Amino acid sequence: MSFHTLNIFPGAAIRLARLFAVLALAGGLACMAKAQGTGYVADVFYVPLHSGKSTKHRIVHRGIKTGTQLTVLEADADAGFTKVRTKGGTEGWIQNQYLSTTPIARIQLAAERAKRRELQQRLNAISSENKSVSEANNDARKQLQSLSKQNQSLSSELASIKKISSNAVNLDISNRELLQKNEMLKVSIAELQAENSRLSDKSNKDWFMRGALAVAIGALLAVILPRFKPKSRNSEWA
Repeated sequence: MSFHTLNIFPGAAIRLARLFAVLALAGGLACMAKAQGTGYVADVFYVPLHSGKSTKHRIVHRGIKTGTQLTVLEADADAGFTKVRTKGGTEGWIQNQYLSTTPIARIQLAAERAKRRELQQRLNAISSENKSVSEANNDARKQLQSLSKQNQSLSSELASIKKISSNAVNLDISNRELLQKNEMLKVSIAELQAENSRLSDKSNKDWFMRGALAVAIGALLAVILPRFKPKSRNSEWA
């Protein structure tokens, strides 16, 4: 069992076209006197389905449209007919010249159009996705630029903090050195004060000794000098 698509080959199409032309001629003649224009031959035909393997058998379906998908049940190459079943379940025989293993151009064109629409939709989706990705890329680039600026600002701030810290360390070292010098000066001042006090005590003692020595010398002179004083004549005469 297989599926076939109903198709009209050129020879059969010509015969059917002639038949439709004859049928339309009667109605068309009255209209032709009233209007003239451009007309086209339709590529849509309706093929009858017979109960047997000839056109003389009873018609079980009068209007199978070209391009209709049928299920092949049995084929008779000698009779030129194939037994088929429609999707509605109707079974009958159809002439082999109306069967084709490939879809007709109209169906292929419709399939191509549908495929084209699908591809266009996919292209639109890809374009939309590409646009979204591009927008996301732009946002990411802007965020990167913002982060870069923040990084530069933080780097400058860090350098300033390091400079301040370095100055603070230098100030601390200088302060310690000054404190050490201050302590050394205090020690020197204390030593000088002690030396000054010692010298003052020594000076006082020297002055005291000199004063005492002067007093002693004065007392000694007061005792000695009168003895060396010459005696008066009056005392000799007495």
